[in-house]
Formats: sequence, structure tokens, C-alpha cells
Amino acid sequence: MRDTNQNMIELLDVSKENNVFSSLIRHQIHEELYKLKFGILVSDYGRLKQILEFRPFENTGVAPYRYFFATSYRNDTDNEDLAFISVRVEQLARHKQFEFKLSKKYISNLLWFSQLKDSKEVENLIEK
Repeated sequence: MRDTNQNMIELLDVSKENNVFSSLIRHQIHEELYKLKFGILVSDYGRLKQILEFRPFENTGVAPYRYFFATSYRNDTDNEDLAFISVRVEQLARHKQFEFKLSKKYISNLLWFSQLKDSKEVENLIEK
């Protein structure tokens, strides 16, 4: 069975260590899956945490949730630095897309990752 999310970027974690805020994602580059960790804005830390804590389905203890970024977004008319991005939330066979606000800087990083053809460009971001 083909994984419909194989080309989507998955949000794995968000962290704060020594006042450095970072995001951990899983992304496929040339048939190879990588975990990439990169710095983020302080304001995106809370927004990403909100996504990772979002539990829209009833059986929250049954199986883990997974969060995938669709590459579609729309501008926030109230704030030119922010945009709404679509996130596919999955648990077992259930899935649904929801919109969340993130900085355009974070979204541009995701769009850049999604265009990568060679992992050499992100060697310093790869988590072992």
C-alpha cells in the first residue's frame, strides 16, 4: 500500500534548549527519509506546540497523532508576517486537514525543504 504522505513534511517535535527554539521534522529527499532540526522564531514555538497538542478525534489514548504540512497556505490579512497553513492531522485511519497560523518565515523554510533534490544542502540539519 502506498503511503499518501510520503512527500509531505511531518512535524515531529518543537523544543527550547538554552533559549534556542527549534523544530524537528521528517522529510523525504530522493527516496530517503530524514529528520531535520532547524531554528525557529520564538513566536512559532507556541504555535507549533499548539499544533502538536491538537487532538481533534475522540479516542485520544488509542494511537499517536501525526501532523503533516500541506504545502498550501493563505495570507493572514491581520498580520503580514503570518499566514495560515494547512495541516493534515492523522490518528489511525482518521485524518482531516485543519488550518493553523505560523510565521511566513517558518512556512518559507518548509517550502524550501519541499523543493530539495539533494540532502547535501541540509547535512548540518540532519538528526542522527
